Amino acid sequence: MMVAVGAGACGPSTGVGWPSDLSPTAKSRLDDYCAKRTACQADQGMTVGPCPTSMCLATETTEAPLLEYFDCQIAKQCSAFFNDDDCAASAGTPDAEQTQFVSRCTARNTECSGDFGTFCAIGGMPILRKDHLRAFDACLGGACADIDACLAAAAPMDCW
Repeated sequence: MMVAVGAGACGPSTGVGWPSDLSPTAKSRLDDYCAKRTACQADQGMTVGPCPTSMCLATETTEAPLLEYFDCQIAKQCSAFFNDDDCAASAGTPDAEQTQFVSRCTARNTECSGDFGTFCAIGGMPILRKDHLRAFDACLGGACADIDACLAAAAPMDCW
């Protein structure tokens, strides 16, 4: 899943003033998403981890794009439900800061002959809190040999 950028790393997800939970509207949509996910697991004979908690999503994502993500996923047939890259990529509209980050990151990835291009695309997605983008951006200023480790340390928690 897209939103699972990190492997449980605790990046900047402890920011002061961050919401501690989703709004009632987003919690309701999360419930709908989780019901669909449960139904699709049964339909597809799959077992995946537990549904994300509202508190985890509140600290890692931006709510308006998250609602768009839920709407996109809920509308899918079960056969396509567990590939969410399209919904994650289309959730929200990137602003100038996000677009510029992707350009800088992609250029730095090329310059360093790196393998962190995935972070470039995901870090600029509106669904992720900008604190993650800024932490990723700070990593780009380091030595090429240090960027991968820095990005891994800055990755969001894996709520999914």
